[in-house]
Amino acid sequence: MTDSEQPNNNLSVDRLPIRSDVVALLRRAGVEFFRFPLSPEGKAMQEYFKSDEYIHCHFTAPEIMESGSALFLLQSFLQDVHPDDREYMSSVAQALLESDGFGNDITSRPFRGVSLDGRWSWYEVRMSVTRDNDLLICEGLMINVDVQQESSLSLQSSLLCDQLTGLGNLKSAYAHLKDSISTGLPVSLIWLDLKGFGRLNTYLGRAKGDEILRATAVVLQDWLQDGDHLIRPDSDEFLIILNGRDSKAAHSAALHLVQKLPSLLESYGDGFYGLGFHAGISSFPDHGDNEESILSSAASALDQARRINSVAEPIVIFGDYITSRTAELWNLELSLRQAAVNDEFRLVFQPQWNVSGQIVGAEALLRWESPSLGPVSPGVFIPLAEQTGQIHSIGEWVIEAACRTLSSFHGSGDIPPLSINISASQLSSREHDLVKTLLVNLQRFGVAPRYLHVEITESGFLDDLATRRLNGLHEAGICLHIDDFGTGFASLSSLLSLPIYSLKLDQSFVAQLHSFDSSSLESVPSVAILKASLALSSSIGAEAIVEGVEDFSQFDVLRRMGYQVFQGYYFSRPLEFADYCELLGNQAEKSALFSAPSDGDSV
Repeated sequence: MTDSEQPNNNLSVDRLPIRSDVVALLRRAGVEFFRFPLSPEGKAMQEYFKSDEYIHCHFTAPEIMESGSALFLLQSFLQDVHPDDREYMSSVAQALLESDGFGNDITSRPFRGVSLDGRWSWYEVRMSVTRDNDLLICEGLMINVDVQQESSLSLQSSLLCDQLTGLGNLKSAYAHLKDSISTGLPVSLIWLDLKGFGRLNTYLGRAKGDEILRATAVVLQDWLQDGDHLIRPDSDEFLIILNGRDSKAAHSAALHLVQKLPSLLESYGDGFYGLGFHAGISSFPDHGDNEESILSSAASALDQARRINSVAEPIVIFGDYITSRTAELWNLELSLRQAAVNDEFRLVFQPQWNVSGQIVGAEALLRWESPSLGPVSPGVFIPLAEQTGQIHSIGEWVIEAACRTLSSFHGSGDIPPLSINISASQLSSREHDLVKTLLVNLQRFGVAPRYLHVEITESGFLDDLATRRLNGLHEAGICLHIDDFGTGFASLSSLLSLPIYSLKLDQSFVAQLHSFDSSSLESVPSVAILKASLALSSSIGAEAIVEGVEDFSQFDVLRRMGYQVFQGYYFSRPLEFADYCELLGNQAEKSALFSAPSDGDSV
């Protein structure tokens, strides 16, 4: 990528007018962005009201532009507030008018106001007052709590469902267990995995593997009694919740499955032979007094069953002989402290593709293969590293490894940039200078800054030091991506002040597209957010990257929506370095993924 091809990210540093279509789309998602002057009244304020800088919410009339009065604007706002809440919101308005303009933050409690459809709805207002030359400027968000809650409930419902089998996922298990435990009656869990599934999935392909998982779900569902629940927490794992039965009864049930499950699966046809399972069992109240502890105990018992790997007795009931959770975490922490020294980390690379089928970047993902623990999920060791402070040394390893990887392409012509993940705690550390570490490694390995991008999550709290460092990275030529965008609209205002290169849309919004056909897409709660985010990224001069694309139907909907850059298993899983290099040289082999015809008009 040449310097002339770089997007003009200086646009995102300055305050820009937000397009009217972005405002409209945000309103559909229950969020209104507003910006208006507070003082002093006069010609400058009148000009501001008539400029593109001024953005009003639906509570305020357009005629305010002619008045040039902040007091008139606030009075107009209060007319659409419920009479019972008007006195309180009047006090909020008064506090706003008395603000001195030095970063004052004002957040209201929920209040009732007239919604766009003329009904009373609950709202919250979050505002910040800053100084812009001689004017005090109020900027903030008005959030329709009712719309947000409806979208959240719909999204949560979708996120509680496993798309492949139609069963509940691990999140739904917490809700079922909480309800069962509240009765005070015994509850048992059987957490099992399909022994031999990995081999069949590799030999027969993913389509056959999916068929095996769906068949297993049907067999297990038929085996359950009324009142029991079947969950699919992970790829080849299933969780059975047995209400009203203790661990002894659960063990008898699991033994019955040992005898019946293989033959039941084999009845589905060729390719199901050789399957068995490991199982871990825990129960309430014997092995815990809440849903978290019961699930943790069952997971520990399953892990023990895998380690024993007995054909005769593949079932383990949680007990004192199983290492306690505390001891496991301590062992994990000690192992993690030696991981970088012992060269146990490695990077894998997940490509990012444009709509034409070209690789335009890649995300470097950290993997840990422990000699004693085996492969450890980043979802386990990254939070532990954050808690123990090891994230800084691990982050330094990632930076060095990424720069070394980029240097290996030296002389190979132009290459796609590589993104690494940076946490808010790394940016805020006063003991570890992240900017210096990045620049030293770039210079050491002879890598131009434009080839290394950094990602931070939208939800991460950024203090003043972190913000200064992000601007420092931008000034050095390192591009900034906002990861998991769309999960925290409350931080929208502060995000717009950062030098953003791209917004990476959270995969939870894409997951919702599984459950709807093209004719009903407008009713999907996440579609409004996807559209608003795309328009917002365009308005601030940033790129939009959508994560978690797992099949063609999702890709087709998103490209018709206008998205240009994608990442997900549909295109490629994370790859080892050699495989990534091979893919870079043979991108045309993936062309069929992008050339399939699109049905219908734009979404």
